[in-house]
Amino acid sequence: MDFANILNSGVSRRRFMKGALAGAGAVAASSHFNIAEALAAGKKASDIRGYGVPAGRVQISSNENPLGASPRAVEAITKHLHEINRYSFSFDLPLKLHQAHGINMGEDFKIDFEDMASFMKFREVNRIMVSAGSGPILQVLGVMAIGDGTGECIEAVPGYGQISRAFQGYQMSGQNVKVIRVPTTGDFTHDLDAMKAAVTPKTTIMTITNPNNPTGTIIPYDTLKTFVESIPEHVTILIDEAYIHFVREEGYQDAISLALERNNVVVTRTFSKIYGLAGMRIGYAITNRPLLDRMMLQQGFGGGLTSLSTHAAAAALDDHEFVAMTRKVTNDGKDYLIAEFDKMGLEYTPSHGNFMIVNIGRDSRRMSTEMRKRGVSIRSGGGYRTREHNLLNNHIRVSIGKPDELEVFISELKDILGKAS
Repeated sequence: MDFANILNSGVSRRRFMKGALAGAGAVAASSHFNIAEALAAGKKASDIRGYGVPAGRVQISSNENPLGASPRAVEAITKHLHEINRYSFSFDLPLKLHQAHGINMGEDFKIDFEDMASFMKFREVNRIMVSAGSGPILQVLGVMAIGDGTGECIEAVPGYGQISRAFQGYQMSGQNVKVIRVPTTGDFTHDLDAMKAAVTPKTTIMTITNPNNPTGTIIPYDTLKTFVESIPEHVTILIDEAYIHFVREEGYQDAISLALERNNVVVTRTFSKIYGLAGMRIGYAITNRPLLDRMMLQQGFGGGLTSLSTHAAAAALDDHEFVAMTRKVTNDGKDYLIAEFDKMGLEYTPSHGNFMIVNIGRDSRRMSTEMRKRGVSIRSGGGYRTREHNLLNNHIRVSIGKPDELEVFISELKDILGKAS
């Protein structure tokens, strides 16, 4: 099934209409199912109706899922809407996450709300902390890494930068913390040798976003493992795998085993991307008990998740069809952009995320502004600059949207750059 037609799949439409559109969600979501259109020349943003955004807007700036949310997640939300007057004390999501990642909690493990011993057993075998998005987890780790106010963080640039921003906030409040940003290599991958060389006795945390945001590059697992093993244990290594589901390398191994084997590694994940649940705010961390205990002291169990977000996430984990469709649309979208960029003679970076960066040869902030005037939202590479480094000044980051959304983007990009079709 090709890129333009995959959204017209009768199977997925019938399945969604039967499940996810049931109950209270039907009126809000049904109008979105008339938007899967074939590619047509000259289409403008005004012709587009994307999932979750007003008509006439092409929103390809925030790495969101262009197909909407997992149908099973939406179905679970509508099924449990009548329960929102009750508190949620469910352990279903963390238990299901352990199972999904093959983390053994013991054959006889059970949670009994009337038995305090079962909670103590859970604390012993638990390796996952859930939260209202992965952002709060990064914030918890940042606060922990501040320590006595003299901690140091190391992060790649360009990179996501949340830990660095947390440290900068403490700098502005008078704390003597230090931010060390290490430029990526020429192909925008993490310079692990330089990051290792930057470690000092005061270094408390190091961030590796893999695949990297905004560049989409990945680190080979064996290289990452060797690197992690070379870093002193007083340094917490955060490996953010928000985009791991989009990796286009057969058999690529994630870093969860490193988090379970070592006491200074934590892997973070999110339901915002592959499962399309950005608005529900669901994330989690996987790590070994010593670090997890400290994190739980900062946040507590449950992490602010609502009953609806818990049900949505648990259901989304079983939506393998939606995951496969999202990967298909994402990969076909990247292939489409690559072909168009090649025809336009633009340099781009092959990506393992649901986005790409491309060098447009001019100030990316002006391009972002001009695109916005035309109803197209993209991300300026200038947003990833620091005082010392501005490696993406002439780059824009484009999230992978639906076929018609990408067509509008390419049409407007050609028009702005004066490129022939």
